[in-house]
Amino acid sequence: MEKILEMKNITKYIFDEYGKKISGTTVKILKDVNFDLKKGEVHVLVGENGAGKSTLMKILGGNIPADEGEMLLCGQPYVVKGPKEAREKGVAFVHQELNLCLNLDIAHNIFLGREPKKNGFVDHKTIYQKSREYLDEFGFTDINPKTMVRNLSTARQQVVEIVKALSYDSQILIMDEPTASLTSSEIDHLFGLIRDLKSRGVSIIYISHRMDELKIVGDRLTVLRDGQSIETIAMEDYDQDYVVKQMVGRTITNMFNCTHEIADEDILKISDFKIGPDTEPVNMHVKKGEIVGLGGLVGSGRSELARGIFGVRTYFGGKIIYKGKEYVNPTAEKSIADGIAYLSEDRKIDGLVTEKDIKENISMASIRKLFRNHVINNRLERQRAVEKIQELNVVCRSMEQLVSTLSGGNQQKVLFGKWLESRPDLLILDEPTRGIDINAKAEIYEIMDNIAKQGVGIIMISSELPELIGMSDRIYVMRRGSISLEIDRKEDMTQEKILASTL
Repeated sequence: MEKILEMKNITKYIFDEYGKKISGTTVKILKDVNFDLKKGEVHVLVGENGAGKSTLMKILGGNIPADEGEMLLCGQPYVVKGPKEAREKGVAFVHQELNLCLNLDIAHNIFLGREPKKNGFVDHKTIYQKSREYLDEFGFTDINPKTMVRNLSTARQQVVEIVKALSYDSQILIMDEPTASLTSSEIDHLFGLIRDLKSRGVSIIYISHRMDELKIVGDRLTVLRDGQSIETIAMEDYDQDYVVKQMVGRTITNMFNCTHEIADEDILKISDFKIGPDTEPVNMHVKKGEIVGLGGLVGSGRSELARGIFGVRTYFGGKIIYKGKEYVNPTAEKSIADGIAYLSEDRKIDGLVTEKDIKENISMASIRKLFRNHVINNRLERQRAVEKIQELNVVCRSMEQLVSTLSGGNQQKVLFGKWLESRPDLLILDEPTRGIDINAKAEIYEIMDNIAKQGVGIIMISSELPELIGMSDRIYVMRRGSISLEIDRKEDMTQEKILASTL
């Protein structure tokens, strides 16, 4: 197959929030990276958070310039001044952090910035007609283009982002963690769509931390580590353990090495709890020092249950018993003050203020504890931020770096740090390792184990079955808003049993 893209000796120095090289710096984020893409292939790009994957793709997508090196598109020099020009040249980006306007419907998101006009006005009829055609063409016949994006699940928003990118008639499609929020059936649909795009000659750069899907979807794989291209491997030679070792520079063992002990006392008990007016009541409990897994498909009610307990979603009856007392009328403010923390699934919307720095985000949920004489104790705030950055191994220039400039995995670590700093007694984790590389996952699992050792009860929502089984002491599986199965013995936790109870 002919090469459609060549990136040669790409080098990027530390840059500011505008993508410009910081004057006088000699530290390189990317160091002479080489990468190529053939016509009609899926080239998988892997590496730890901070390895340089997103930076390399931002250079290709026109978000930031390279400081050294060259790029060729179809054999010709490829130089773009922004994402719009990149899209016009056939390079489209499906970002891990969704770039959608929640106050617009699906159709107007698809055509945002390129709305067709008629007699000097936006041609809404054509926008809806064309959006319907795009959705049908790519197999999403059940989605109404007039639906407001804010009313969509994260998974459906991801679908809109993909269709929006494909609508540009792209030669190259960059997919950054496209399956992170999709159900198994939606993932199958996406892989079918990718196969269809390949048959049309579209080339895809596929970034993912889900090691089990790489061989299914990819033709070749390139490993980045510490800003350098380490090796390119044909998928017929793919070996997961070898790839992981190339990514992190060592072999990772004992991913789920849990040593915490469970107390006899419940930290949380919910009785006859209804997340919807027509759902069956939920009964469950969490002991001190216990990690309780919450499984089920996207849309099964897992997040709704978590948000109802935390107090950011209305529930329709039932009791919450927290620390032995009935917990009535919960709100987010009350829950945080009383030691309940909720790490949400969507860090960009519900978890972080990305245009604030790391320090401010880490202290956000515990800001009241930093006040001295009605003034924030800046020294204490900085001290605690440094502690969390070191504890969670956040890769950053400094605590003043904007969260928006971090990789997705490092953003997730900052979100984790924010809630750990609030010193919770009950920690609710909604997809805690979404968008995090395998090494960082192992670190997060160790942190969870250490938190449980301190007597903190943990509810962990996860769509990754190995993670759900490996980290949980007990598992509840949800279906249609209620509990369909409880597994309280490790030896009974199997993927087959969990999947059967979701259907």
